[in-house]
Amino acid sequence: MDPLAQLSDIHLPANVHGYLIAPGWWLLAVIVLALIIYGLLKLRQAMIKRQAKKMALKQLSTATDISAMVALLKWAALQYFPRSQVAHLTGNAFKSFLIATLPPKHQQEFTELSAEHFVSVYQSTAVSTTANIISAEFSSAAKLWLSHALPPKKELARLAAATINNTNTGLHNSPAADKSANVVIENDGAKS
Repeated sequence: MDPLAQLSDIHLPANVHGYLIAPGWWLLAVIVLALIIYGLLKLRQAMIKRQAKKMALKQLSTATDISAMVALLKWAALQYFPRSQVAHLTGNAFKSFLIATLPPKHQQEFTELSAEHFVSVYQSTAVSTTANIISAEFSSAAKLWLSHALPPKKELARLAAATINNTNTGLHNSPAADKSANVVIENDGAKS
């Protein structure tokens, strides 16, 4: 008897399914891709948030007089806080707002550096070496605020809104102002 006659015919292998990788690996790849996209979007948002801060710090280095620095601080504040909360503030009310938005560990230093410079914007002064020293002190105060208060933290935005409401200027007694303050708090201080 022939041993080859006892062999069966050649069997073809089963068809290979459409995807070569197990479903768990596909799921892991989708999750990793989603996390990468989420991280990139958050990074982009953070960069956009800090863009106004960088511009203000750059312009501060060229500002020479106190009125230009105060205008720059107000512009920076308007980039991160609602217009109805910041636009009407001047003098000591604006200074109180800036102090309220700073972290507590920097508030005393800002108060000492800024002294009465917010009020002196509206007074005429002769240009002298003392004016330059005062301008340098206020420039340090402005840099401190720009560096540590922007972009605002949620709890400091709430505190600043409460501080402004306590000044009772009459402009914050509307539901629209409260709603805009809540929008800023929800967006972590980002301007939408």
